[in-house]
Amino acid sequence: MKIAIITSGRLPVPATKGGAVETKLDYTLDYNAEHHVHDITVYSVKPDKPVDKNTAENHYIHYDMQTLWAKIGRKVYSWVNREAYYDNEIEFFLWRCMRDIRRRHYDCIILANRPGYILSLKKVTQTPVVIQINNDYLQPATRKARDIKEAARLVITCSDYLNSRASQVVSSTQTPVVTVHNGIDIGRFVHAKAADRSVLGLTKDDFVVFFSGRLTREKGIVELIRAVRSLHGIPRLRLVIAGASFYGKDRAATPFMQEIQQEAEAIRDQVVFTGFVDYQQMPSYLKMADVIVVPSMWEEPFGLTVLEAMAAGVPLIATRCGGIPEICEGCAQLISRDDAEHHIAEAIQHVYDHPEEARTMARRAVERSWDFDKDTFSEKYLQALNIVNT
Repeated sequence: MKIAIITSGRLPVPATKGGAVETKLDYTLDYNAEHHVHDITVYSVKPDKPVDKNTAENHYIHYDMQTLWAKIGRKVYSWVNREAYYDNEIEFFLWRCMRDIRRRHYDCIILANRPGYILSLKKVTQTPVVIQINNDYLQPATRKARDIKEAARLVITCSDYLNSRASQVVSSTQTPVVTVHNGIDIGRFVHAKAADRSVLGLTKDDFVVFFSGRLTREKGIVELIRAVRSLHGIPRLRLVIAGASFYGKDRAATPFMQEIQQEAEAIRDQVVFTGFVDYQQMPSYLKMADVIVVPSMWEEPFGLTVLEAMAAGVPLIATRCGGIPEICEGCAQLISRDDAEHHIAEAIQHVYDHPEEARTMARRAVERSWDFDKDTFSEKYLQALNIVNT
């Protein structure tokens, strides 16, 4: 098929600035280039550094949204279009994409985690549209949810949890909703060598509890700190917190980060804040841990950090929420979010007290993680698009 992919309008593809959706698209496009499945054109904002990944199968159209012309155009567009679904920057990016799409023929158009795009897009083309969902962006409370679902030929979600949410949207059409679980480069995590603990001021005798991710309230970092603070039965217990509030761009401590630091003050000799860790280094950092905790306090759409911990072969504790159980049921300690501090502390103590059981579960997690390899994901994702032609 001849396919167009319209990206978020925020982060570029190729994923030079990271981003889960953008990285996932990179995996799919690399697989497509190797296996010659479809002819794909990607519409994206301009990358922050020169990169050319055009192939016979993959084509990239980049729009520089930071030029003076783009800024003026965005302002004019906002005056003319008062009922935009997203903000002016995103809507102006979509308008530029649509101008080009109207001049071309595609067999289907994929909207990467921007379901609201479809409302404007269907005004200019009859091409079948596929909505790809990585977050809880299509569910009964979503603005114009029924209109969005009825306009789509197919909805692809990254977890059964999101599938159930999208399926709850009542519509007059029988729009299929299918799950294609996310994938990562499993081999990078499985085969990584552990980082030298001394880099973080740790020793081989420390029992290291590791957290990685954005430092936002819903990620449960406060609950984790309080849990560690309550533990007194583990000698040389250390907590490593790897992350920043938004993709490493913090220039000053946010109010929530200040709150985290205050929570950790009582055990400051036990806590290491690494700041942002480059994704390329993350496998080695995970490998140095004795246990990894993913204490999400919200309905996690999928949970890539869970998958990364599994592939790293480190015992894992995670909350039972959203799509997390789909990934690690049977190979991690899943705990309730209710009274989370108590359950986290109890689970950490259990890992410490039962090391052989923890290692067995970690080995099982590595085996399970291969089901979510990037190539497996890409193959299933591209196959799912065939539903458009049925």
